[in-house]
Amino acid sequence: MSADSVQEWSRILDRLETDLAQAVSGGEPGSWSPPAVAGPLPEELVEKARRILDAQLESMAMLGKVRNDALAHLDALSAVPVSQNSVRPLFLDVQG
Repeated sequence: MSADSVQEWSRILDRLETDLAQAVSGGEPGSWSPPAVAGPLPEELVEKARRILDAQLESMAMLGKVRNDALAHLDALSAVPVSQNSVRPLFLDVQG
């Protein structure tokens, strides 16, 4: 594998890694499009690519859980009766 190919793939993987870290920490990664001509992944970068893939899959699972938790909270909120003319509060502060 040529040094140029290793360098190009290193840049690609570094960018994926940086974007993933930024997204997981609550930031917004910049737009990304797949490289047009990178060639096959060099053997020496396979482990790094696998680590990034594992981190992406873990992040997707975490986001799925967060999404499901948010949906459960929204379902609970929708179960609270709506009263336009209530003279008493719907929630009582018992620790206050």
